Amino acid sequence: MLKNLIALILLTTAPALAQNIHFFGSIRSSESTIKSDDVIFDRVSNQPTISRLTTAGISADASFNDKFQVLTQLILKSDKNIGVDLVQLRYFAQDGLLLRLGKQRLPNNLHSENIQVQALLPWLNAPREIYSRAPIYSFTGLSAEKKLGKYFGLHGYFGDTDDEFDGETGDYVFKTQNLYGARLNFISGILEAFVNHYRGSGTLNISSPSSLSSAGFPEGTKGTFNQNYTLPRITGTTAGFQLKPEDFFLISEYSLIRSTSPVVETLEAASVTLGKDLSESWTTAATFSSDLDVASRLSPSKTTTYALNFNYRFDLNNVIKIGFEHINYKEITVASGFASPLPTTTNASTFINSSPNGNFDIYSLMWAFVY
Repeated sequence: MLKNLIALILLTTAPALAQNIHFFGSIRSSESTIKSDDVIFDRVSNQPTISRLTTAGISADASFNDKFQVLTQLILKSDKNIGVDLVQLRYFAQDGLLLRLGKQRLPNNLHSENIQVQALLPWLNAPREIYSRAPIYSFTGLSAEKKLGKYFGLHGYFGDTDDEFDGETGDYVFKTQNLYGARLNFISGILEAFVNHYRGSGTLNISSPSSLSSAGFPEGTKGTFNQNYTLPRITGTTAGFQLKPEDFFLISEYSLIRSTSPVVETLEAASVTLGKDLSESWTTAATFSSDLDVASRLSPSKTTTYALNFNYRFDLNNVIKIGFEHINYKEITVASGFASPLPTTTNASTFINSSPNGNFDIYSLMWAFVY
């Protein structure tokens, strides 16, 4: 029903979408110091990589009056297909209540709303231990935001999720049903803080390439191996704050995700970023992010990342970002006897296709834009 409603919103509002349109994206080149030619970590190898790291999208909104607004956002996926990232009907009530119906971002983090628009982020890479471990990014349903006095605000939400993402060992489709949660916000001058909690139940489908030679097919014949997992209960808790005194900024976030399935049993991480505006054009940011606890066949590794970014803003629309990351990589034990397409010997996961055999660095250069 919700998918039909989304289609109806798109069809009936298409003529009005030209009111406010933004095109955004990024072109990024990265290279790692991993010694093996066959190892890929988070879409980066030891050869310069561009095409797999490039993003593009378009967003449009239209206001019918001072009460109703429609927002849509389309994203060019890595398989060169265009997918619906966001599409929602918004209602602004007189008492400061904002209602949203449709596909919208799960308010997990400080940058949940603009995570796709690289030019708006303080980092070249959002801390992956916080932003990339969670298999839930958006949901389709209903949310309500309301200011509570001068400093506080409450954001409640309910719906289903259907997220698709590419891992280094296969394609992942993560769905949850009856997801509900709430986020409490606090804003006072230079300080912004939040705490968020959600719960639901889900399923995970993993499609991985596999060899069919053992089944009698000619040597080199490839096929697809599909497996489905049920996650009866999922809970997530995130919290963070952002402090911006003058030309400094301090950002810190925490995330804890649990489920009753060994596929994603525990994912706990934290990050802190300290940044400074060196001039009107130059900004530098140093980030420390780390997995605190990982018990997951989906991501059977622990990383600690030390990152340094330099951002040069040509104007309000174009940013050049230079990034360096040192990754401390630690393999974790994966319980045997549990059927999974994820190899237990190579420590493959959504981040990496096989073990890098030690720590490594990543160097990146990005042009991010929004028009």
